Amino acid sequence: MNLVRKYLNYLIFGGIVLLVVWLAVGHSRHMRSLVDGMASGNSEMEKSSAAELIKDEQFMDAITGEPMSTRIKASEALAELANDKAVKQCIAFLKDPDKPVQDSIVQTLQKIGANSPACIKALVTGLKDGDSNVQKGTIAALTNSSRGIGPKPGVVAAIVSLMKTEGGARNNGGTVLGSQLFVKNGANAESLPLLIALLQDKDEGVRGGAAAALGKIGDPGAVGPLKTAMHSDTAQVRRISVGSLALIAAPTCEDALTEAITNTDDDSEARSQSAAGLGRIASKSAIATLIKALNDDDNNLRSSAITSLALAGRPTSEGPFSEPVIAVLISSLQSPIENIQLGAAKALQPLNAPQANSALIAALRANSVDTRITAATALGYKDNRAAVEPLISALRDEAGEVNTAARDALTLIGPAANEALIRAMQKGGEEAYYAAQSLANQGSDALPALQKAAQISNPLGQKWVAVALGDMGSVEGRPTLQILRQSSDPDVAFVAQEQLDRIVRAQ
Repeated sequence: MNLVRKYLNYLIFGGIVLLVVWLAVGHSRHMRSLVDGMASGNSEMEKSSAAELIKDEQFMDAITGEPMSTRIKASEALAELANDKAVKQCIAFLKDPDKPVQDSIVQTLQKIGANSPACIKALVTGLKDGDSNVQKGTIAALTNSSRGIGPKPGVVAAIVSLMKTEGGARNNGGTVLGSQLFVKNGANAESLPLLIALLQDKDEGVRGGAAAALGKIGDPGAVGPLKTAMHSDTAQVRRISVGSLALIAAPTCEDALTEAITNTDDDSEARSQSAAGLGRIASKSAIATLIKALNDDDNNLRSSAITSLALAGRPTSEGPFSEPVIAVLISSLQSPIENIQLGAAKALQPLNAPQANSALIAALRANSVDTRITAATALGYKDNRAAVEPLISALRDEAGEVNTAARDALTLIGPAANEALIRAMQKGGEEAYYAAQSLANQGSDALPALQKAAQISNPLGQKWVAVALGDMGSVEGRPTLQILRQSSDPDVAFVAQEQLDRIVRAQ
C-alpha cells in the first residue's frame, strides 16, 4: 500500500512538472507570436500585439535581447496603437542602448505624443526621468526643428504644470519652452504668463525654475517680473534671475545687470553672468562697465568681462567689427592700470582687428610680461604684415614666454613673415633660434623660403636653415639638406648631416 502511494505521489509530481513546463512553453510561444505580430506589417495585428504586451506588463521583457531590427519594429507598432499607454511605453523604451532604436522611438513619440491630453501628460513625464536617454529623447520629440511636436494645444500647459510639481522637470522644461520650435511658433504668449505666475509660488524651487525658464525663453516681456524677483526674493532666486536677465539681454536689462556686476555682495557666478549679459547688450555704458570690471578682485568676473568684450567686438550688421567696442579696447590698452591693459589685450586676441595693430605693437613694450605675451599673441593672424617687424624684435625680449609668443604669432602670420624670419636667421643669436622654429612650425608653406635662403652665402644663416628643415621633419627638405651637407663650411656641413640623420631616424 505504501509503495503504491509512493508511486502515485511521483506521478502527481511529474504531472505538475509537465503542466508547468507546458504552460511555460505555451507562454513563451505566445510571447514569441506577439513579438512577431508587432513586426508583421499588419496594422491591426501590430496594434493588438503591442496592446496585449503592455496590458500584461510584458512589453520590455518580450523584446529585451531581440535584434535591433525587431526592436525598431516594436517601436513602430506602438505608433499604430497611438494612445497614452503607447506613449508611456515609448518613454520607458527610450532607455534602449542602441541609438537607431532610440531614434525610431522618438519618431513614434513625434507621431502620437500629442494625440490627446492623456498622451501629452504621458509624454512630458519623460522630462523628469533620471535617465539621460529618456530626457534627450523626450526633448527631441518635442523640439526637433523638422518633426518636433512643438507647442500644440495643451503641450505648454502640461510642461509648466509638471515643472510646478516635479523639480527634476524644471531644467528640461525650460529648455523645451525656450527652444526655437516653441518660440518661433508663438509659445511665449502662453508660457510667459504661466511662468510669471509661478514666480509668486511659495516654493523657492518652483520660483527658481520659473525664473530660469524665462531666461531660456528670452522674451523681454519677462524683464519686469525678473527684476522684481531679483530684488525681493532669496539669494538663490536672485542669482537665477540675474542669469536670466543676462540671457534676455534687452536694453531694459542693463540697469539690473550693472547693479549686479558692481555689487560685491553678489556671488561670483551672478556677477559673471551679468558681465555676459552686458556684453550682449554692448551699449556704450555697458562696455564702460565691463572695462571697469577688468580690474575687479574677482578672477572669474575678470575672465567673464574679457570674454564678453571680445564677443561685443565681433562682426555686426554694419561691418566686420563693432568699431565702438574696438575703439574702447584700443584706448584701454593705454590705461595705467595693468589689469585693464591685460584684459583689453586678451579681448582683442580673437578679433584679428587691424585697427588695433598700433596699440598692440605699443603693448609689446609694456611693463607687464603678461601684457606683452598677450599683445604678441593678439598680433598673430594670417597676413598681418604690419606686425612682422615688431614681432621679430620681440623675439629678443628678456622674458622667454614673450619670445615664444612672438614666434608662434609669426608662424600664424605665415608666408608674409618669411623674408623677415630669414633675415633674422642670418643675424644669429637667440633671434635666429626662434625664427628657425617659427619657419619650421609653418611646415611646407615655409619650404620655398628656406630653399631660397640656403643659396645665400651666409654660413650662419645656412646653419639655421638646416636646423629649421630638421625641425620641420619633412622628407621634402632632404634635397636642400643634402646640398648644405656639401658646404665648404664645416659647421654648416655638420649641422646639415645631423639634421638629415634626424629625419631618417624619425621615419
